[in-house]
Amino acid sequence: MLENDSLILRDFQASDIEKRIYWEQEETEWQLWDAPWEYEGLTAEEKKAELEEYIRTMQGWARRCGSLSPDEERFAYQIIRKDKKASYIGWVTAYDIDDAYCYTEESGHCTVGIAIPDRMERGKGYAYQALTLFIDDLFAHGEKEIFTQTWSGNRRMIHIAEKMGFEECCRKKDIRVVRGERYDGLTFKLNRERYEAYKRLK
Repeated sequence: MLENDSLILRDFQASDIEKRIYWEQEETEWQLWDAPWEYEGLTAEEKKAELEEYIRTMQGWARRCGSLSPDEERFAYQIIRKDKKASYIGWVTAYDIDDAYCYTEESGHCTVGIAIPDRMERGKGYAYQALTLFIDDLFAHGEKEIFTQTWSGNRRMIHIAEKMGFEECCRKKDIRVVRGERYDGLTFKLNRERYEAYKRLK
């Protein structure tokens, strides 16, 4: 578990599944920005099948998280706001990309992402705080470089990345089609010096 004055980052729990289903079926605006090409064009039957598979995947996450030792490196945390309800507001994740900046299941370059589905929880600095906690934890566990990826239409994520010290290192032109328009795929690499300077200003 990681924490600061406002947030707790903790492992996934079975009790989180209900909220995740809500975000998948009810409060879905976040899907317009978080890899929206994965959601467009699906039939009702395909959406139902994907949700059923997602639930099975989440059940697996909860089982695996329950077996992790406290000092073991995590590649995902759930974001909890410190309030009376311990409100669950989103998550941070890490995955690997290869030298061509493509997702890989092999060992590669550590790449972070974040989602805060509830629009009322955005604009309060939680994304910066959660990513800072997560990135510092990854560095503490031996990661040497940190990347992040988004698409050129996601201005909020680009702003967050650049403010924290990420610098664009790869732009793949027109590889994403979102709502009928083409956008660039973007990869950013964290400039450690700029990142440390950003933290000193907070």
